[in-house]
Amino acid sequence: MDAIRLEESQDVLVQSAAVVAAQRQFAQRLRQRTVPDPLTGLPVRSLLVDRLELALAAAGPQSGRLAVLCCALDGIGSLEDQHGPAVADAARAEAARRLVAAVRQGDVVARTSAQTFVLLCPGIGAATDAQRLAERVARAFDQPLQPVPGVRALLRLSAGVALSGRASSPESLLAAADEALRSVRQA
Repeated sequence: MDAIRLEESQDVLVQSAAVVAAQRQFAQRLRQRTVPDPLTGLPVRSLLVDRLELALAAAGPQSGRLAVLCCALDGIGSLEDQHGPAVADAARAEAARRLVAAVRQGDVVARTSAQTFVLLCPGIGAATDAQRLAERVARAFDQPLQPVPGVRALLRLSAGVALSGRASSPESLLAAADEALRSVRQA
């Protein structure tokens, strides 16, 4: 009789330990989703997707369309090869500051990879408005970056633009903007 109770107690302990482990994993994933990019302080992809979902839900006929700009830093790889990862990271941080300064109030700038930033821009009336915004953001890189004293880097920004439609989802908009970026870079 005692052996049966002991086994049942062990099963309860094992199940409790599994629940605690699952809760810890969930908390860790939640922290990773809400912690901004440590280099730039910008939202990461998971936060961007959350904001895209909110913006799509809020979009309506009066509020205009939603533009997503997928932007790549052209030349960051060469800078890293030439001066090392610390200088390239400093350039990425400076690029993030320039992007934030170039967008409109209410727009979101996120960093989704080593050389890619995504801009979420609500309230866009037409494709020409989105294109003008992309051109303004690209002009923020007309002057060389100075990531560290003594190093000047003329990086260019390529931008692909996607506009929301009735059936848009965060993933479809991100994929369309990424495809547009690839087209721009191949041209």
